[in-house]
Amino acid sequence: MRRNARTLAQIKLDVNASGWPWPIDHPNDERALLDGCRPDIYSAVRVYEFYMDLLQLPAKGGGSEPFILIEWWFRDVLAPLFGWKKPNGLRRFDKAFITTGKKSGKSTVLSALPLYMMMADGEEEAECYSAATSRDQAGIIYRKCASMVRRSPVIHDAVTCVDSQKRIAYVPSASFFQALSSDKDGVEGKNPHLLIADELHVWRDRQYFDGLMYGDIIRDQPLFLMITTAGDDDTTIGFEEYDYAKDLLDTTNEFYSQSHFAFIAEASRDKEWDDPEAWKEANPSLACGALGSIEKHQSRCDEAKKSPAKIRKFRRYICNWWSDAVEDPWLDRDLWDLCGDPIEDHLGEPTWGGLDLSSSRDLTALSLAWWDGDTLDLWWRFWCPGDKVKRFEEQWRVPLRDWIKEGWVVATPGNVVDYAYIRREISGRMLDDQGGVMPELHPDRIVGRYDVKAIGYDPWNAPQLCEKELYERDNVPMIEYRQGLVTMSGACKEFERLVETGRIRHGRNPVATWMSRHCVVYKDAAKNIKPHKTKSRQKIDGIVTAVMATQLAVIREGGPKVDHYETHGPRFL
Repeated sequence: MRRNARTLAQIKLDVNASGWPWPIDHPNDERALLDGCRPDIYSAVRVYEFYMDLLQLPAKGGGSEPFILIEWWFRDVLAPLFGWKKPNGLRRFDKAFITTGKKSGKSTVLSALPLYMMMADGEEEAECYSAATSRDQAGIIYRKCASMVRRSPVIHDAVTCVDSQKRIAYVPSASFFQALSSDKDGVEGKNPHLLIADELHVWRDRQYFDGLMYGDIIRDQPLFLMITTAGDDDTTIGFEEYDYAKDLLDTTNEFYSQSHFAFIAEASRDKEWDDPEAWKEANPSLACGALGSIEKHQSRCDEAKKSPAKIRKFRRYICNWWSDAVEDPWLDRDLWDLCGDPIEDHLGEPTWGGLDLSSSRDLTALSLAWWDGDTLDLWWRFWCPGDKVKRFEEQWRVPLRDWIKEGWVVATPGNVVDYAYIRREISGRMLDDQGGVMPELHPDRIVGRYDVKAIGYDPWNAPQLCEKELYERDNVPMIEYRQGLVTMSGACKEFERLVETGRIRHGRNPVATWMSRHCVVYKDAAKNIKPHKTKSRQKIDGIVTAVMATQLAVIREGGPKVDHYETHGPRFL
């Protein structure tokens, strides 16, 4: 191809000769060079000079002083955002995710961008917005921007601030900046040239987010900035974008996006949360001595050591680590994520399962487990009442409709889970319009695809489906699995051991991963444990069924190693 006619090394030499002062060594940037993109130092410096020459900030001793960008903010964020160009001369990046620890200057630096985009970016009728989940939060960017306007003589004479509307207008180009919030403002008809989505870690309204993100579709070089600190809920849009950005920055990942920029400042996971070097990694402004002080951080650290809740907050705000949704989760988030490789195809192979019917008005879960060498592959199917999808999505704060579209969850008709769907999935038995059992079997049934050795089930709420239908009528090997401490403890400890040693694969099932973040265990004096449904903040049924399936899979050699199995027979565990 023509783009490879010149080597990457030659292109880099030309870039260096053009004045770009920073090395280009990330695979994504190297691919962009081969695609014809180039960094332009003059475009980057133009933004820097706009800050320094035209903008004023409050001075420490009173009055105002020039806005001189902290070096890392210019080098690592603004220079690449505005300096990198596509072959046609337009900006390379149109979307950016930026996260740092608290008090690194995010809001101050980025609140000046609406002024640049209105006045100096060459865009007529530029619409610039800051958006947040609440009116007060959305107003933070506006207030900082308006403060700069009032302190900066040249800017002050050129624009008009309307505080009551949180709006700044620049008449010569018919451009404006406005603060928006999801609780008051719609997104229809907006065509942003700049959009700043603030504190993304609390965003859950997918319709609002998508409406804003796709509003700039007709702009030549829009910029959608997402800024946040770490959160404590991995079901938010913020965590989804953080996860995407992590993949983008991973030099071993083949994933490539020419137009998506990512900057993540967080403490390395190999450092302790109370290590000052970890704090500097999460906050480059602290590292260079520009903002904050090690002494203040140390004082907060010493105070946090006296309270587990304060430790969680310190880790989140200072180390910029996404924290678990519960204070004492059973399964380690990072170890679980390391088990996320795709599962193998196990057609015709032996499998063991776990089924938890829970309540028909809620969520029902089925797990299957297969051995691949010494690694256990786990698969799930979830069912929920179709009439309650919207309610559950709001109650559980998860993208349930997306999970249904992607096939992770099945929504059955009505306001309760229709157990006929579960029976059809497992044994293949289908009902006709009058509720009678049809003679033919569903071709994609589990017992047809796999060699089902046993499926454990919680006897609560299960006699009709599990005993009468699946076991007696459909000949599915069902085992009653009572969820007491004696029965569950060994299984839980084995499941935990497999996760900790990386011998489980779960294929990044998002529903099971959500449940793993919230699962808390009950522990008695003898250190027996079992999942605690009432103390876990969210649904954990998928983890319970995975524990059941794991127990049956682990004890496959020589039969279940529990005393009362031989006494009660194969239907009881």
